[in-house]
Amino acid sequence: MKKIFVLYFFLSLSANLMTSLYGRPKFSDRQVAVMIPKYFARDHNSPQITRTRVYGENGKKVLHLNIDVNRNRYEGQMEYAFGAMASICQYAIRPFDIFVLVMESNSRQIQTEKVEAKARCTIDHFVHKRVKGNRWSKKCIEFEKI
Repeated sequence: MKKIFVLYFFLSLSANLMTSLYGRPKFSDRQVAVMIPKYFARDHNSPQITRTRVYGENGKKVLHLNIDVNRNRYEGQMEYAFGAMASICQYAIRPFDIFVLVMESNSRQIQTEKVEAKARCTIDHFVHKRVKGNRWSKKCIEFEKI
């Protein structure tokens, strides 16, 4: 009887450990690329997506997103897009290294910009709230006019 109890105890303990370690769902790159437009479709204030790509560059895994931005909500749409990328990509089977966001403006006054962000830092800022906004904007992202 004691052996059965010990065996049951270890089986339940290992099952709980497996659930806590591997409980989060994991998604392939293709699934992540398909989920991004669906995430944006939930919110009517989200920017329009024109392109979604997942590729490797210099040994790093990159999620690339092109969006059309409105000049009235320019800053908010950038943060929304990075927040969406961080929310979905935290569940990728193999973690992303870089998020690339190309913001194409519908106004002639604003140039098209390419913004690169470190994925881990962006996930820590938007999902886990470990990185403050000032630090994220100074250390984690780089702007480039196209």
